[in-house]
Amino acid sequence: MFWEAPIEQLQDTETWQERQPDLLVAPLPIDLKYSKWIQDLQDHISFRLLYYSSDLNLDALDKAWITQPEAILIDPITEAQMIATLRLIQLNLNNLSKKNIQDKLKQLSLREQEIVQLIRRGLSSKQISERLFISTNTVNTHKRRIKEKLQVKRFAEIS
Repeated sequence: MFWEAPIEQLQDTETWQERQPDLLVAPLPIDLKYSKWIQDLQDHISFRLLYYSSDLNLDALDKAWITQPEAILIDPITEAQMIATLRLIQLNLNNLSKKNIQDKLKQLSLREQEIVQLIRRGLSSKQISERLFISTNTVNTHKRRIKEKLQVKRFAEIS
């Protein structure tokens, strides 16, 4: 999910907890205090940044780079430019997410890895339980723990 937010909303902690964006689309920081605030926030919450600005202010650009944005767009920005930029950022996020999941898969137990492989093949919990000679409840417990360890909501995210 991405969130386009004016500066005033960015400093509202409740709004951050509500939205939990993967990508923040925000105005270019105009002062170092704002940049440092975003940098501090990045230490606690994982998200990507896309800045936009109506003018090319080199001082503001320097301050913005400390927050490591994915991109900075300067007006005039066409709809096509914005869509292309968002697609590239999403592609990058998907690739990073897949790499993180692959790294985490290595940390699963052998049984959990076996269950992941069977899920990828499209087997139901009942079919997995029959194949592995364990109860359906045990399979469901493994599935819940696998999701927790991989930090995913659906198994489609690991396929």
